[in-house]
Amino acid sequence: MFNTKQAPMETEVNQVRDVVANQVYRTTKYERFSFLDGNRNLNPMHFERLKTAIATMDLTESNPILVNDDFEIIDGQHRFEVCKYLKKPIYYLQKKGYGLREVQMLNANMKNWRLEDYVEGYCDLGNEEYLYLRSFLAQHKLGMMSSVTILSSMGGGKALSITDGTLLLPNKERGETIAKWVQQLEPLYAGCRRKSFLLALVKIYSIRQFDFSQLMAKLSYQQTKLVDCTDMKGYLTLLEEIYNFKERGTKLRFF
Repeated sequence: MFNTKQAPMETEVNQVRDVVANQVYRTTKYERFSFLDGNRNLNPMHFERLKTAIATMDLTESNPILVNDDFEIIDGQHRFEVCKYLKKPIYYLQKKGYGLREVQMLNANMKNWRLEDYVEGYCDLGNEEYLYLRSFLAQHKLGMMSSVTILSSMGGGKALSITDGTLLLPNKERGETIAKWVQQLEPLYAGCRRKSFLLALVKIYSIRQFDFSQLMAKLSYQQTKLVDCTDMKGYLTLLEEIYNFKERGTKLRFF
């Protein structure tokens, strides 16, 4: 007879215990924390959105800020400021030796906001300049930076002003006029929305004696002369030549 007695089953199972990797602390001693030089500035739109979210449902205990051994904030500046404003406790993790390099690595791995995202965010906050810009973009479809260029000044720093909430558009009348010019020019020249061409129109707009109807009349029989140029100066030279074609007397200079 075969022995049918079953072999004893193994009763001990190797179990792997989870290890506590980081300790989360809680405090209301806001004064012990500081910002790290070189970290990104606070964004007022992000602050307002986060303030509403945390006031509605505070999940910061599950999403603590990250600080180094000097209590400099590596990640979570906005969370810290919102909790401080709302007089809520600060939950934090502490990592010794962390500094600007780790800040930059964390920022690089986060999803970057598009300029359109910032515009939408400031519109949500009721900022009138951003509301106007959003409407202008939807109506004229000239592109973000081109639209801001013709609506604001000719200086630099436009992208920064969009993201930090300080955007000002003092040249709305100019922008609307140039947008209408583009609409009329588009059947004659497909490149009329190029940034360098729009910059040329901004320059021409400032010339008091310029008559757009005269330019359109000259283009009606010189359309083939309007071609792509590499920069604003090239377009100004070309448009000046077309505008002054067969003109007698003093010719209008565009630059």
